[in-house]
Amino acid sequence: MKVYRLLHPRPALILVAGDGKINAMTLAWHMPVEEEKVAIAVDRENYTYELIERSKEFTLNILSIDWLDAIWKAGTLSGRRVDKIGKIGLELEDGVKIGTPHVRDCLGYLECRVFDEVKLEEHSVFLSKVVHAWADDRFFRDVWLENAKIPMHVGKNLFTTPSKYVKP
Repeated sequence: MKVYRLLHPRPALILVAGDGKINAMTLAWHMPVEEEKVAIAVDRENYTYELIERSKEFTLNILSIDWLDAIWKAGTLSGRRVDKIGKIGLELEDGVKIGTPHVRDCLGYLECRVFDEVKLEEHSVFLSKVVHAWADDRFFRDVWLENAKIPMHVGKNLFTTPSKYVKP
């Protein structure tokens, strides 16, 4: 049993990083750890890990389910061998407070600066400060609205979206 799957589904984000050459990867292993701090886990074999390690910054981009094909490809293609951004059809815009761009047509994004790294067996956990965040108010008003349709990674090639909100 893959124990981490007991904690899924998780929002499937596009992480963008780079220091000259820009790359993207799909990321479901992320979480807030304080009001303006997030933790992400990245396999040290990934090309994007090297880019984060060098630049000490990245953007987390929240896309709609309409981008599922790009989200899937960002997690299955290697940026070492191909221009992944071009191949999956992402358009980028300059960062507001960091040098790393964000995805143009996203529902929201966070610009993050790394302040610590914890190395585990295969993955590193990057602890990062969110220095700028933005969300489209058609989809976010203090919480994500039901029309946002954010893809959630279930496991393997399975995704879902939140269906309806409930209250106790």
